[in-house]
Amino acid sequence: MSVKPVLVQNEIHPYYQDTEVVDYIHSQGIVVQAWYPLGGRGYQTELLSDPVLKRIAEAHGKSVVQVILRWHYQRRVVAIPGSSNPAHIAENIDIFDFILTDQEMADIAALNRDEKHDWY
Repeated sequence: MSVKPVLVQNEIHPYYQDTEVVDYIHSQGIVVQAWYPLGGRGYQTELLSDPVLKRIAEAHGKSVVQVILRWHYQRRVVAIPGSSNPAHIAENIDIFDFILTDQEMADIAALNRDEKHDWY
């Protein structure tokens, strides 16, 4: 007897998008959850300073973190950023009052480097 998983967790962030895998998992009716949705420990500084993400954030009056979380949401990827800081938690949930355009989604897609930050 085989049981189909309902969720697969995979490293996914703008520098490692794994689009073919995400699309395949979705095609199987399985939810994808992002591991390191904001780039992972030790790698966030560069990602959160990325000029493309900063430009998009400024256009929407949002933070880069909010843009990344919205990008995950629009790709149907579950992202659960960890934080114990109440201000960060409030910021993280405040992503439902804007939509990234097709061009902005394409601009973020172009950031992919196939750069994994955790080898497991």
